[in-house]
Amino acid sequence: MAKTAHVLGDSNWYRVNPKIKVYSLMDRGFQTSPKGNFLLQQPISGNSPYSASYQLKIRIQQDLQNLRMDTTDEHGLQIINIFKLKDKEQVIEQYNFAIADLVEREILELVKK
Repeated sequence: MAKTAHVLGDSNWYRVNPKIKVYSLMDRGFQTSPKGNFLLQQPISGNSPYSASYQLKIRIQQDLQNLRMDTTDEHGLQIINIFKLKDKEQVIEQYNFAIADLVEREILELVKK
């Protein structure tokens, strides 16, 4: 994992916000792994909120410093560049909404690169 991360195809880079609180992660839906790391798997799809086509996966290590971000297929196994999809507008809109929520809750912070 790295101190800064981005989703494949996204020009914005993020890091874990220094103001982060563990309870904020739990409130937002992060799950704790047996090793104490935090994982968020959020479905993002363009057409229907009931059928997830893609997932946003965010991993934060237990030290609350290191971060990894990916968009994957519906099963979470293959990393996908959602910015190159044929019908990408709604998927990207949902992705941006999810990221904006994490920034607003002071979980992530936009890094100027």
